[in-house]
Amino acid sequence: MMLRRIGIGTVFFVAILLDIWQHVHIVTMGYEVEQAQQKRKELQQIHQQLLVEAETLSALDRIERIAVTKLGMIKPQEGQVVLVQKGTPSGAVPDGMTRLQVAKKGP
Repeated sequence: MMLRRIGIGTVFFVAILLDIWQHVHIVTMGYEVEQAQQKRKELQQIHQQLLVEAETLSALDRIERIAVTKLGMIKPQEGQVVLVQKGTPSGAVPDGMTRLQVAKKGP
């Protein structure tokens, strides 16, 4: 009889411990989910900033300004642009096109 009461008490005690552990685990997971959501929000903001920066850096007027001021490039004169098509044999001139020779500027 005494052994049975101890067994029932032990089972009851273990059940209470498991219930407490489950609640603690749920609260801990809730905190982790909240932190993950906050981190996701921060990363989304960084992503948006990087998209804006990439768009700014790839703006054609900015690239042209850098090419002219820092690299000393100039806009091509008429006739200096050559269209090269993939698969055209070396030296061959595609139909409707004329051969153009392009000279480098400067020494």
